[in-house]
Amino acid sequence: MFLKNQSKKGLKWAHLSKLSVLNIFLAAYLATSLTSCITYKDIVNFQDGQDLKDGKLDSIVNFTKWTVQPEDILQINVYSSNQLEAERFNIMDTRTLAQMQRMGNTGVITEPLGYRVNSMGLIDIPIIGKVVAQGRTIEEIKADIEGKVLNTNYLPDVNVQVIFLSFRVSILGEVNSPGSFIIQSEKMSILEAIGMAKDLTLFANRHNVLVIREKDGIRTYGRINMKSREIFKSKYFYLQPNDIVYVEPHPAKVLSAPDPASRYLSAILGFVSLFTLIFSLTK
Repeated sequence: MFLKNQSKKGLKWAHLSKLSVLNIFLAAYLATSLTSCITYKDIVNFQDGQDLKDGKLDSIVNFTKWTVQPEDILQINVYSSNQLEAERFNIMDTRTLAQMQRMGNTGVITEPLGYRVNSMGLIDIPIIGKVVAQGRTIEEIKADIEGKVLNTNYLPDVNVQVIFLSFRVSILGEVNSPGSFIIQSEKMSILEAIGMAKDLTLFANRHNVLVIREKDGIRTYGRINMKSREIFKSKYFYLQPNDIVYVEPHPAKVLSAPDPASRYLSAILGFVSLFTLIFSLTK
């Protein structure tokens, strides 16, 4: 009798062990089928760039200097050996302007202090009057202003500083710190911009980054593959003022995001497993 009971218990625990193993495999299957993983190749850039070796030289042919457009803001300062006389050409005394810039974001300056290009593409500078800015580079505007200042015969020499104050790019989507950024340079690549946004997240879709560009009343769209070294040849590799960069999410992020259906399915399977376990113990 004792051996018979022990045999029944052994069969019951054996049956229970089989059910436990089945439940473990079922749970593992659901875990892998309802979620998706990011592989090493999904997060590595320039994967086809094995020939990017030390000493390799590439000509930069896709960088074109951008030109000033209406609503852009330019900071223009005139300097001379006779600086007191040169201040007549400036909208603010250069020493006062430098002091305000050192103060930083203290609320003193609510927007960039400079000349805003009007709808006609012009800026109006004291004494010399209107200067064409639209469609010109910074160097062209600088040379034009220097010539006009010298023609007034007020100054024996002149040096004009022109700084672009409205080079703004926006970076959205799967980056660690999305937002809009003011660029203190006339040259900015998409890699530098992503660096300002604290790099891409693990769920970034690196082979399909979108760049939205508006210029001369026309909006264009460009796609960049971060996983290919061909990115360096793209005309969108170097950003222009007011560009928007959008990094799409990887499909794995969508698949791994919880939704009501998966939660209900998990609950139902949990009840089924519990019922099966209780039923097996009562047999």
